[in-house]
Amino acid sequence: MSTSEDSVTSTQMSGAICSVQSPLWRSLYVTCATFPAINEDTVLSVPSTNNPCPLRAMGDNAEYWVNDGGKAFTFKFPATVDLGGQFDCTGPYFNLPHTRLDLGMLKKMQAQFKICPLDTQAVGTFPEEAIKCSSSALDMLNVLHGEAEEARNAFLVPQLYPRDNPFWRSYGQGDNEHFSVVLTTDMLIGKGDSMQSPSKAKATTMAGGPPGGGTLSAAATPLHPLLSDLPDPLGCYASLIRQYNLHYTIVVALNICDGEGTIIRSQEYNTKIATGTVVVVECQLKLWTIAPNRRDNAQAKDKNGSRRYQVMLKSMKAPKKCPMAEDNEEEDNEDNEDEDGLYSKDTNAMQVSEE
Repeated sequence: MSTSEDSVTSTQMSGAICSVQSPLWRSLYVTCATFPAINEDTVLSVPSTNNPCPLRAMGDNAEYWVNDGGKAFTFKFPATVDLGGQFDCTGPYFNLPHTRLDLGMLKKMQAQFKICPLDTQAVGTFPEEAIKCSSSALDMLNVLHGEAEEARNAFLVPQLYPRDNPFWRSYGQGDNEHFSVVLTTDMLIGKGDSMQSPSKAKATTMAGGPPGGGTLSAAATPLHPLLSDLPDPLGCYASLIRQYNLHYTIVVALNICDGEGTIIRSQEYNTKIATGTVVVVECQLKLWTIAPNRRDNAQAKDKNGSRRYQVMLKSMKAPKKCPMAEDNEEEDNEDNEDEDGLYSKDTNAMQVSEE
């Protein structure tokens, strides 16, 4: 283990050569030195007692990790984007199924990004501080997940443990083992009067209001397009728009930016962000507890219920002046597991977190 003197010397040397490094290197160096970037002490700011817990302000039935002040625990770290594999949901329809799409599913439409830690061998490309921050994110998730599982299983026999779906996914074994994390965005269809229930939307239309419960003043903008403006190769959106009069339904612009700080529109996630792109993500953590299925025909994996640990994406930004990466041509050999509340392309069925 290095001494504090070694650490200071290392930091001073990094600062001395910072001016001759790439814009990406310098941006990551600065970002990882600012709050709330993860460091080895970050996990200490998250109380092990009463975590996770419900937060009424969030408006759902999930439990959230909170900090010492009782607010949602927020952190950031650098990573690389991987748009390959079954859990990437950045293209048309995002996490929605491509058949039997209904209004309830549409209201829960979210994007999913799969990210991987920075390459630990790329010291010349990334500052050591950034690589350590990135790898520390997985270490922290492992600690918080372990604490939660230990506390909730304390009075259960192993045969009754709920199915565990951790924050991360692992692939390969031994020296070839690697990890990824799936980040889930907030809802892309905003709450409020931008989309009403079918009965309310119909009543509004009959009363002379705009279809879908929207307001004429809530016009679409380049950043907040109408639902009808999204790519719709299978006509799924068009069918719902006609059925429920959703002509004025607006898609929310999330805090996802390119290297110049420009917000990337939701319909451009899979075209303006490429596999290998380095990003800095800011996240929060939540836990969904799914009750046991007591039906006689319930599958064995559902009889004890499950716990779904979820990493919520609050913002994603490419470091300043960071060019988008070229597509990674490596084959994706991931398994087809889709039992953790994430949408899997291979099964064409959305797994919706229960509220």
